[in-house]
Amino acid sequence: MGKKSLLYSLLIIPVLLVSACQQEEAAEEGKTDGNEQEDALTLDVLHSFTGEQPQAPVIEPAFETFDEEHSDINLQIETAGGNDIEQVLRTQVSADDAPDVFTHWGMRRSESYFQNGDIPDISELIESDSELEGMFREGSYTPVTYQGGVFGLPILSYSYHFIVNTEMFEEYEVSVPTNYDELKEAVTTFQENGVIPFAANNHSARYMLLNLFSQHKTQEEMIEHATGEEPFGDALYTAAERVQELAELGAFPDGYMSMESAQAVQLLNAGQSPMYYQMDWTLGHLDENQMEKLDIIPFPLASDGLPQTTISGNGQFIYMSNEAYEDPDKREAAWELMKKIASPEIGRQIIEEASVLDLSNSEVEFDESNVNPILVEAFEDQQSAENIVPSYDEELFASEVENEYWPLVDSLLLGDITPQEFVDEMNNIIQEYPNVQFDE
Repeated sequence: MGKKSLLYSLLIIPVLLVSACQQEEAAEEGKTDGNEQEDALTLDVLHSFTGEQPQAPVIEPAFETFDEEHSDINLQIETAGGNDIEQVLRTQVSADDAPDVFTHWGMRRSESYFQNGDIPDISELIESDSELEGMFREGSYTPVTYQGGVFGLPILSYSYHFIVNTEMFEEYEVSVPTNYDELKEAVTTFQENGVIPFAANNHSARYMLLNLFSQHKTQEEMIEHATGEEPFGDALYTAAERVQELAELGAFPDGYMSMESAQAVQLLNAGQSPMYYQMDWTLGHLDENQMEKLDIIPFPLASDGLPQTTISGNGQFIYMSNEAYEDPDKREAAWELMKKIASPEIGRQIIEEASVLDLSNSEVEFDESNVNPILVEAFEDQQSAENIVPSYDEELFASEVENEYWPLVDSLLLGDITPQEFVDEMNNIIQEYPNVQFDE
């Protein structure tokens, strides 16, 4: 071989090696897997189930599995954990760069997207798809129903549960409360013994107020208050009076106004507090070593004769953008992805593997032997409820109300306003920002 030929060979070999490595890496990433991958339809996806989110071990792989199983669809996945997704989505929508498929809350955080046409009405897709018939429990679409249209598929439910440490009740010779008077007595006794009665933050206290109020109401009556058709009155006044009284009695820990929910549950885990009232997603943070001491029971009745009430509904949904909907190919691919994430199979995995009680699907079946026993109790608690109503926070308030409602409840808990001032201001807020989702 001549010198020129040898030099040429020495130069070309590294180039070929680099090229081969690049092709191998691209093939591994699914970017150049033949013509099929090159022609794949790309869907931009944004979801919040990543990092420390309790459902992340199920939902995050579900998106990735869908991508792997559909060679004709290429998912470009972006994540923004927890509440961070709200800002990310708002920024992208404002820039006319909305993701094709994304997860988000219902009415309270998505109302503007319904109003502005950023999210399309998918009623026709739902009605024409036999796979969805009977899939979701009654009322599942309420938080994404807006002026006659339905805008998303339910993927996660929520429910609020009251947990007691029976061992601590026995130790301090306190009766497990069934009504408000007994609850107040329990709080007083634990306080006198230097025990923090509730493992709670300000969210927990707000949920207690809502339960004490909701025991008097049906879902239809709750809606009438949210739409401004019926003003708040005695029921809300009494609930506000009682939750303020609990705060004054020292039912909640020092610093509870700024405490995270996951921090609050640690007081229960450490045996420092005998009572806990929170959303079901926090049940996954309970210490398994404490399970034998814990029971889920109905929240105490505001007064005897009222129905046992559980606050429950659907809080997280999966959507497609209007741009994706208007493209027939993208619409079909996005719809298949949405159904996958909203499927009973994913719901079962969330219960069994993520230890979160997800009852979005009407007949979700799960193996109790694979489930944290407290979740089984939570399921039975919900099934036995005489009155199941949605949360104002999650479903029924117009989006602007939340910005006013949360600080107003905090003012009540701190004693800065009276219960009557709380009721009056709530009526003022609703008159200014009525829920219009049910207008046709």
